[in-house]
Amino acid sequence: MDDWLDLPTLIEQVQEFLDMSLYEEGLALLNQYKEAYEEEWEIHFLYSRAYSEQNQPEKALPHLFAGLKLDRDNPDCLLGLFYAYSQMNQIQKGVPHLFKAKKMYPDNEPILNALIWYYLETNNFAKAINCYEKAHSLLSNNPETLRNIGIAYERVGDFNKALHCFKKAIELNYEFDEARDLLADHYIMRGDVTSSIELYKKYLNQSPKNIHALSRLVYCLSQNEQFDKAEEAAKNIISIYPNSPVGYTDLAYIYVNKNQIEDAIKAADKALDVFPIDAEALRVKGIAFSELKKEKEAERYFQKALSISPNNPEIMRDYYHHLKNAEKFKKMESMVQQVISQEYPYCIEDYWFLADYFRENGQNWKAFHYLNKAYRHTPGQKDIIPPMIEILLEMGHVSSTVPMLKRYIESKGWDTVMAKLFKHKRLQGKWSQEGLRFLQFYGQKPAEFRRNILPLYIKKALIIAFYLIILSLGILSYIYFSYTGVVGVVILVLFATLLFKGLSFFSTKSSITD
Repeated sequence: MDDWLDLPTLIEQVQEFLDMSLYEEGLALLNQYKEAYEEEWEIHFLYSRAYSEQNQPEKALPHLFAGLKLDRDNPDCLLGLFYAYSQMNQIQKGVPHLFKAKKMYPDNEPILNALIWYYLETNNFAKAINCYEKAHSLLSNNPETLRNIGIAYERVGDFNKALHCFKKAIELNYEFDEARDLLADHYIMRGDVTSSIELYKKYLNQSPKNIHALSRLVYCLSQNEQFDKAEEAAKNIISIYPNSPVGYTDLAYIYVNKNQIEDAIKAADKALDVFPIDAEALRVKGIAFSELKKEKEAERYFQKALSISPNNPEIMRDYYHHLKNAEKFKKMESMVQQVISQEYPYCIEDYWFLADYFRENGQNWKAFHYLNKAYRHTPGQKDIIPPMIEILLEMGHVSSTVPMLKRYIESKGWDTVMAKLFKHKRLQGKWSQEGLRFLQFYGQKPAEFRRNILPLYIKKALIIAFYLIILSLGILSYIYFSYTGVVGVVILVLFATLLFKGLSFFSTKSSITD
């Protein structure tokens, strides 16, 4: 047959269909040649890809296993199994396949990217960073990797490296909206909202009608409390896209922020006129009615929003804030736990919420529990430490605060938070004040000094203790063996030699202490 496709041509054509999201066409072509090429792993892999990209991982699995049966160490099928199980929320079932792929192909870029993503999803930020830094030459020009590793750096508090990664990801792929959004959020987190605004303005100079960027600009202007400019930007979206709910919904959020609640409801209604099942418009109506203390109406719109977008964490978060205000605490807790289960490990905001709620109700241990969870998820966010310290102090656990105080000061130095804790009634004892005065000295030094000087002091203190013990043993041995004369002298000389060699450690000058 003149029209018969050989295997390479078939693979190329199916891939083209899948790349254009023409899944039915791709599957139809595969079905046409299935019997002829069923002993080729590539056919099974293409089937799995078509199903996975349509969010049908359970249909992808048999094809991936069939591919591995034909080629037992195939990296594409091994990686496909990892991602398919991840889609099914069974990531641990996929992990053995990922690690087998890593063992077989240690320098395979897609496998390394998957490994970094896995570490990120399981909260192992240090492992993700270590994996990236070991394979830096392979991965440093991959926008997806830079996006992921930027998040990891952000979580451990290395904000400058996070900033570099997000910026470079955009340089490599200027249309990478997710990286741009992460960079904007990073600026906002650091209190530099102006840079986030400029980021979108710069992009809009080249793509002035990009609706996502226009909407994000509205958000950033609102974060900077430039509500008049945000309103103008939202109305600009409406003028460009009058048949889209986006501009109306953005306008509704601005009115909520300005406490113009009735105007917010009207804007949301216009969004719903354009698109009656817009979850964001229903969400903002729920927020507006909650602000008006109209509990039944708020409940109705939140429920409607969730019926359209049942796994939307932002709707769920606004809903549980409403439930708290409505004093429906049991339902509120259930909703928060649902978000945590769904969003883990990206649920810091939810841990904070529960910690604040339990602390307000005098349940300090529960509050501490959730703050500790939040801190373990983002060890770079040292602002979580002070409320944890305050809870421990309130409960009388003064000694437990010492390592936490040290961790905070290592990152933040001696700031107004520490000055306030210095005056805490539980820390007014003689030894507590002495310790805090040392921490004050330590915290007022440059960051590099703080990172290195305390470990050096501890090391020296341990060495001093060790050689004092040697000196004591030497003196005791000399006294014990003094009746033999020569033996006692030899032992004393031996111990003295060890002592002086140890003390010579302190005669060396350190660039840190200097």
